[in-house]
Amino acid sequence: MDFQAALNFLLAGDELVLTTHVNADGDGLGALLGLSHWLAHHDQKHRILVADETPDRKYRFLPGYERIESVYNSELTTPVPRLVVVDTAISKKRIGDVADLIGPATRTLVIDHHVDADEKSDVRVIDPDASSVSELIYLLINRHARRSNSEFTPEIATCLYAGIVFDTKLFKHSHPERALRAAAELVTHGADPQQIAENMFSNQTYQTVKTLGFALSNLTLHENGQICTLYVDHKTHAMNGDLDGVVDHAMSIDGVEVALFFKEQEPGQQRVSLRSREKVDVNRVARQFDGGGHIRASGCEITGSVDEVQTRLLSVVREQL
Repeated sequence: MDFQAALNFLLAGDELVLTTHVNADGDGLGALLGLSHWLAHHDQKHRILVADETPDRKYRFLPGYERIESVYNSELTTPVPRLVVVDTAISKKRIGDVADLIGPATRTLVIDHHVDADEKSDVRVIDPDASSVSELIYLLINRHARRSNSEFTPEIATCLYAGIVFDTKLFKHSHPERALRAAAELVTHGADPQQIAENMFSNQTYQTVKTLGFALSNLTLHENGQICTLYVDHKTHAMNGDLDGVVDHAMSIDGVEVALFFKEQEPGQQRVSLRSREKVDVNRVARQFDGGGHIRASGCEITGSVDEVQTRLLSVVREQL
């Protein structure tokens, strides 16, 4: 990890574009907004651009949410001078149409915590042992703060704390020991743990609860209860319920080692969330289908009916078990 090279890149002067993966989640958005507040504090010109029609409104409580632009409503059509990508690698599949703004002269910085992180960027801060990309942004800012005596603001602390608790699911997964240390510091800088948890995990929409009900109604156990599958069809997916926590219900079942949640985001197109306890590296499974993520939490997209895709994934998971 080269924090100093990343700091030099971020504060070089000419305008930055910040982005994250398609279907931006709590960690990606929290990291982008935390970084944005810090850049604004240092008068570094930048903008946040994502390849989603509308950023997930569940995160509108985050300070600066209104700054996030959709690439589909942007006037940018030519390559940008500098691009910062957080929480994913640089590819058309990962960052969507934002990738069209990369030209031969575009310099890139990737900040990521996935094992299959980008190795082709000009500058990179990559640590698979970090709990989240928001933790890496915290460490990056903290390094600069020690040198310049600048301070975290409550806005920065709130955004980064939210990103950490999202990716660790309130410190249950993804290196929680590191997450807790960073989160404790962010609380001293103004993050409100109770309010953030309330906003992120306790305010569910009607559509979210209906979607959860549909998913749980078709929950199925395989391999003597070691594998759990559940799905939502395209009609249910189109209700736009929050699907982040659905797979965790499957993982809460005693004896389940692996959970697979199939979401038909378009007819015949499945987005799959994979989770595991100890026996299976689901990142290895997902990478066989051009996906990726973490050893215990990964995802992929596969074309086919839910039955076809489920059969293919179950075969691979059974081999690992």
